[in-house]
Amino acid sequence: MTSDPVAAALAERAGINSSDPELIQKYLDQCYSTRFSITRTDGADHGPCSCTHSRVDVDTFAIEEIRHTGVVQLRAEHVPAVVALHVLAGRVEVQHGGFATVAEPGTWILASSGLGPVRVVLADAQLRSVVVSKALLAEVAAIDTESPSVPRFTALTPDESHATHALEATERFLDSLLTSDNTTDDPIVLRSAGRMLASAVLSTFPNDLPTGSPDADAGAGADQPALLRQAVNFIQDNAARDISVRDIAAALYLSPRTVQYLFRRHLNTTPTAYLRTIRLAQARKELIAGDRSVTTVAATAARWGFAHTGRFAVLYRRTYGESPHETLRR
Repeated sequence: MTSDPVAAALAERAGINSSDPELIQKYLDQCYSTRFSITRTDGADHGPCSCTHSRVDVDTFAIEEIRHTGVVQLRAEHVPAVVALHVLAGRVEVQHGGFATVAEPGTWILASSGLGPVRVVLADAQLRSVVVSKALLAEVAAIDTESPSVPRFTALTPDESHATHALEATERFLDSLLTSDNTTDDPIVLRSAGRMLASAVLSTFPNDLPTGSPDADAGAGADQPALLRQAVNFIQDNAARDISVRDIAAALYLSPRTVQYLFRRHLNTTPTAYLRTIRLAQARKELIAGDRSVTTVAATAARWGFAHTGRFAVLYRRTYGESPHETLRR
């Protein structure tokens, strides 16, 4: 699983059916991009534990079918993705993020919120699982709620106001989409499916995302979401650096696609065009304050990211109604 929501969407399948503890650990470490400590808690006299695990991974999300025999404890210092388990049989204990919860058959539980140490105990458990990257959750949250940060979960199980119907229906749809004989690798379909899954996870498990209308009482600037303001501030603070849309997206923990969407929707421009406008304005300030004996148009243009002086001059005249040389001669 990658962290880039716009990576090429290709379904990759993996699986294991083994009672070899070392082989199981290596497989799980690779699946969840972490290092697990796995121990038995029911004693060796109960016979070997086994793990049957099948997984379809689509870059920023995955679906899984899991069966563990015996009682095993898994610990990790950090699992980077959000993992939600649907308990079909057996028992699951989860402890992380200051919460400790037990899940019985028929219930959903967050095995990982993507933050901090994780402890999970599986007792003869049969599970279905969905895995979502934090980057994909942040992208969906940015579009749906204009939240300025990665959502944080405030409980490990759904409460009365967060029904599981949407998540269960989404998981069944993804299973039919990704595990049937007619499975698809169409990137548009898979990316849309991932966003639907992320939305279902956010609607199922309590979290800190705003529940009302975005910026309902924000006063001045309420027409611009917080994420857009953060992107604008980042551009203004870093206009002199060699930055791109990907740098802006990384600073906000979003995908480049989401950043472009925010600028087009709210400013009717692109991040690149906005960056160029800021750089042009800074170049003009430098020319106005410049000393003709030491300041040159070419050097100023280059300093603000305009490698071609002629194109810089054309853009400058179109924007300010005079050439950069005329500004410098004032």
